[in-house]
Amino acid sequence: MAKKKKKKKKKVKKSRKVSKSRKASKPRKKKRKKSKTKSRKSKKPRKLSYKAPKLVEDGDGKSLIKVSDSWANHAYVNKSQYLKKYKLSIKENEKFWAKEGKRITWIKKYSKIKDVKYSKDDVRIKWYYDGTLNASANCIDRHLKKNASKTAIIWVGDDPADTKKISYKELHKNVSKVANGLKSLGIQKGDRVTIYLTMIPELAYVMLACARIGAVHSIIFGGFSPDSIATRINDCESDYLITADEGVRGGKIIPLKKIADEALQQCPNVKKCVVVERTGNQVN
Repeated sequence: MAKKKKKKKKKVKKSRKVSKSRKASKPRKKKRKKSKTKSRKSKKPRKLSYKAPKLVEDGDGKSLIKVSDSWANHAYVNKSQYLKKYKLSIKENEKFWAKEGKRITWIKKYSKIKDVKYSKDDVRIKWYYDGTLNASANCIDRHLKKNASKTAIIWVGDDPADTKKISYKELHKNVSKVANGLKSLGIQKGDRVTIYLTMIPELAYVMLACARIGAVHSIIFGGFSPDSIATRINDCESDYLITADEGVRGGKIIPLKKIADEALQQCPNVKKCVVVERTGNQVN
């Protein structure tokens, strides 16, 4: 008997009903994941909340400031780290200071760490003595690349309301101006400059400017008498004096220029006197 051939059933594609709303909708776009590098850059710096330190008394009744845990956790060094470094500085002194010396910028790197001797016949104290550096550049220039806008000096005047924040960029600009001004007066490397000022930003500018050009500076306390100033000027054989018209201390005006003039009568070797304007009052 002949076998009946089975008829192949044709497959019919069923059409799916699509709702009107779905037809009108636009195809969804795949969201691209942001790269990790971009997300890192967009992150804002984490704000740290610190608790105020507490004032406590020790067994002898002396007041101590107890540092809160929030402060201690963000300190550059804790007690155990400090003791570890201290022990190393005693046990392996030269090795310790050889490493610490690398924290600052050198024009010529040192190879010798120290040469220290204390005796009746010979006293000498030398550190990194075959290296060369500039103190002004270390205080200012090395911070300009990353921290130019950060505060370098917070100045508070005689009146606490009179304050100023000086950035590294501003400090660099002012110190450079003073350094060029000193050079225009003929001050060179090795010359001695006496600074007789009160606590104003110009004191820091002049001091750093002297270090910048290699001049030796001697700072005199702003409350000294004419005789005390003259003694110090003559003792260091200073050729230049930098003072101000007046100073302000405790609400009182200190006539710096007038006192400096009296001192200069005993200092025949001083070539020039530079006067910084502080109060703006008329002086001779």
